[in-house]
Amino acid sequence: MAIKRKRDASWSELGFDPLECILRKLPFLDVLRFKRVCRSWFSVAENYVSSPCYSPCFQTPWLLLPSDKEDWEEDYDYEEEHGLCFFNLDEKKEYRDVCVCEEVYEGRCVGSSHCWLVLLDKTANLSVFNPFSGARIQVGSLTEEDLEFTDVDAYNLKEEPQVFVPKAVVMSESKKNKNMDGVILIYGSRKKLAFCRFRDDRFIELDGAHQPYHDIICYDHMVCALSQTGSVEVWDFSREFPTKVMDMTPSFPLKTAQFQRSFGDLYSSQFYLVESCGELLFVVRLIGDFVDGDGKLVEEEDLFNDENIQPYKTLLFHVYRLDPHEKKWVEMESLGDQIVFVGGNHSMSLRVEDCPGCIKDSIYFTDSYWERMNEDYSYGGHDIGYYNLRDGSVNPFYDIRLWKMKPVPFWIVPDGS
Repeated sequence: MAIKRKRDASWSELGFDPLECILRKLPFLDVLRFKRVCRSWFSVAENYVSSPCYSPCFQTPWLLLPSDKEDWEEDYDYEEEHGLCFFNLDEKKEYRDVCVCEEVYEGRCVGSSHCWLVLLDKTANLSVFNPFSGARIQVGSLTEEDLEFTDVDAYNLKEEPQVFVPKAVVMSESKKNKNMDGVILIYGSRKKLAFCRFRDDRFIELDGAHQPYHDIICYDHMVCALSQTGSVEVWDFSREFPTKVMDMTPSFPLKTAQFQRSFGDLYSSQFYLVESCGELLFVVRLIGDFVDGDGKLVEEEDLFNDENIQPYKTLLFHVYRLDPHEKKWVEMESLGDQIVFVGGNHSMSLRVEDCPGCIKDSIYFTDSYWERMNEDYSYGGHDIGYYNLRDGSVNPFYDIRLWKMKPVPFWIVPDGS
């Protein structure tokens, strides 16, 4: 008597529960691949990602940058908008089919946090946009009725939005605290602070005491701001209206002050504030205003004698941690097991174990020199790489063959929720 064999089960017939167990273990890119198996898996993944229980696996930041790299030739049109792609640091690979890029061109990107890009359009309307899911939230308008403008600000808002808003971050990736559900930014020639909760639809100035500000970060219901003098202010946003809980004015780091006095006519500097393992870090980026073909610093007058002079380039970083008891910045010679990501993004520090493909004890940076970004059609957005604290070297992590990057590269954490 012949024995009837049971029909092999189809992958498409797996139930929701086992598929959800699988999804919980997958990083973003594998979730995308999961969706492409069949229609039923696509439906399960869509429902899971949009559900309140969805908690994405930790993901190494990706680099958002212009695509069409194969067309980067001498006749490349620097002023024309091109497509977008993402560079995966882990795989050293570009992805062009995982994002919605049209919305990015409707407004200039003035910041990125978590999976969100912060966009400012020509009518001063600010929104946040997830290029992986296509989700978009209208935030509010930057108007003279709500904020303090100068004549220069009115021009920059229209013509140079990244100069007008040098940093904007989404206050929280969590949906649990509605008071942190919004955007905070640095704006104007005076580099003041303002915030807007999504439910309010208007920006409110944050009463800071140490403008101009250079960076802002958010963590644990707190907003922290770093000023030009190295002071730090912290506001608690857990309540209806933010309350200042710390105002510390440590002396400016002597090493950086002496460097600026000695080489201030050759270098420009940018300051970043980073939360790392519960500590606040002061990251100083030193940018050579002019360099030669080998990346070495040169004088401005050399421009007339050497055709190989290149535009600005990052050459050095100083890193300090805040000692709240001594009220001073203490120099760090190592980041330990951390890696730092800075640029126009929400500055962040991550464990090297969570960032496969990255070099230990390094600072990964993108171009945020907004004042010089558009001074010439042939460069801007090009200053990307990583700086290794151990040996003091600056190295490329991505092969660029042009000096004008439009749109400007930004770090972003992939998440399709």
